[in-house]
Amino acid sequence: MKFDEQECGTLKRAGFSVADDHEAAYLEALVVIGAHDNETLWLTITLQNDMRVVCALPRDETIVAINEND
Repeated sequence: MKFDEQECGTLKRAGFSVADDHEAAYLEALVVIGAHDNETLWLTITLQNDMRVVCALPRDETIVAINEND
């Protein structure tokens, strides 16, 4: 699935570089993972326009995903 033109424009305004095939967007940003509770981590991405994207992640699955390539 590809980003449509509106999504590409929005991502670019937020500081992302959108791939030529519009299937991915890249960003150099400050990323913080914080422990929320026993089951959840919060992933916070600070965008270049000072907005923040916050995602709730399952703790166990996140740690497994990080360790997969070890």
